[in-house]
Amino acid sequence: KGVENGRQDLDGMSFNFTPPPAGLPGTQVIVRYSGSIYNRWDFDASTGKYLRFSDTFDDFNIENEKYAQSTDRLTGQPIAFDNVVVLFVTHEYYNLNPEVVDIQFLGSGTAYAYRDGQAYPVTWQRNGPNAVVALTNPDGTPFPFKPGTTWFEVVGMNSQVQQTDQGWRFRHLMP
Repeated sequence: KGVENGRQDLDGMSFNFTPPPAGLPGTQVIVRYSGSIYNRWDFDASTGKYLRFSDTFDDFNIENEKYAQSTDRLTGQPIAFDNVVVLFVTHEYYNLNPEVVDIQFLGSGTAYAYRDGQAYPVTWQRNGPNAVVALTNPDGTPFPFKPGTTWFEVVGMNSQVQQTDQGWRFRHLMP
């Protein structure tokens, strides 16, 4: 179909097996996009990966959240990632009825990266429609992803983040 099938441009991404210093505890991450779309990520120290759990019950009351572990339908193995990143990205209504949201994934914004059971406040940047997402530390240096797989969760720019005894909780909010 005329699509280039060469090596992808990964400029802007950095990788290192050693986690950066000064990480915060980050063994659980909950991302609540709506009453019927919410996920939980639990760090499994034995594998060094975050295991994904997804919603099984539609309810806007966070006290009623119910989860089931996500598994690969082909292998039956748990869905597990080395890195989980929560990106705060501009959401705008394209249409209200029916509701259609335009997620404008260009520019930069706040993000939180999770690897090796630790949390890191970072900044994301994406300079063009074909560009790769780059993460930087507060001092501007590239944030090192753990080599392996990465799952990106996207929430709105006005979303709430809370660090609790259990972990981190993100609640998507529209502008």
